[in-house]
Amino acid sequence: MTEVERPYTAEETRIVRERQAARSRVMGVVLIGLCVLFFLITVVKIGVWG
Repeated sequence: MTEVERPYTAEETRIVRERQAARSRVMGVVLIGLCVLFFLITVVKIGVWG
């Protein structure tokens, strides 16, 4: 038989939201890092400062 799903308690909901927020922050930092990396690669290839 399948197990009946029960709604999350307030504590479980808080824990899930904290994990989602942490993942979102990490993904934001990674995205900004990639943007900076691509910008720097472009600048070096074009040679703006050289």
